[in-house]
Amino acid sequence: MNPLSEILSDLKIQGSVYFCDYLNPPWDMVHTQEPRAMFHLVRRGRCFLSIEGNRYELVSGDFVYVSPGVDHRVTSAEGDKLDSLLLCGFSTFEADKNDLLVRDIPEYIVLRNETLQDYQWLRRTLEHLSAEYMSDQPSVEITINKLTEILIIQLLRSEFGGDNNVGIVAAMRNKKLAKALTEIHSDLSKPWTVEAAATQASMSRSGFSKLFSETVNISFFEYITQVRVKRAKRLLEASKFSVAEIAEQVGYQSELSFIKVFKKAAQMTPRAYRISKA
Repeated sequence: MNPLSEILSDLKIQGSVYFCDYLNPPWDMVHTQEPRAMFHLVRRGRCFLSIEGNRYELVSGDFVYVSPGVDHRVTSAEGDKLDSLLLCGFSTFEADKNDLLVRDIPEYIVLRNETLQDYQWLRRTLEHLSAEYMSDQPSVEITINKLTEILIIQLLRSEFGGDNNVGIVAAMRNKKLAKALTEIHSDLSKPWTVEAAATQASMSRSGFSKLFSETVNISFFEYITQVRVKRAKRLLEASKFSVAEIAEQVGYQSELSFIKVFKKAAQMTPRAYRISKA
């Protein structure tokens, strides 16, 4: 599996649209302590977004993404007598604060209509979401949920709002790093070291280590540990392999050393994790 595809799969992204309709002013939407990521698209009319002490006027075509836990409020414009058409959705994913894809996403992002011209795939997906939600066709909920998942995946793949030169996506654009990462993910059972990875990238140990940490923004050791733990979690959930067998498959020669690393990362033993997911 491609490294980026595997990382995206591990996030277990889910989402849906919870509102797409006309609003007659005055109206007010308040989101407090929301554990899910939220997004809003102004399809027609205008409104105001209040977030993190800032206030933005949003007009037709403007798009907003808000990270989980960020309080915000969307309201009608004072004195406005025209209806507004809003598309609002949410997304959840299994990720901690150090996840390779979601850690660098800002608390919120406001994309103006003119900027969205550069994200035609986003515009088309949002338009499709709106049309499906308002169509009232059979099984429309399934289509909406899948489209929302695709929307979030595309946002993450494009490093939406992040630094295009830093992160796992940037690493996969670098031919040398991509070759090493692909080899690592294809056979995680090997005793991967910086030297071994550098050989796959046709680089010196020091050169690879520097490039990797500057691009991925964590050390090679941190990365390989995170990937091994995530692969182990997937195997614990979906397979009947013993803990010892899983330890070997993810690159640990000793079951005890694997349990120690896993417990530090997951705050529980592999067996306890498997039971919790049963």
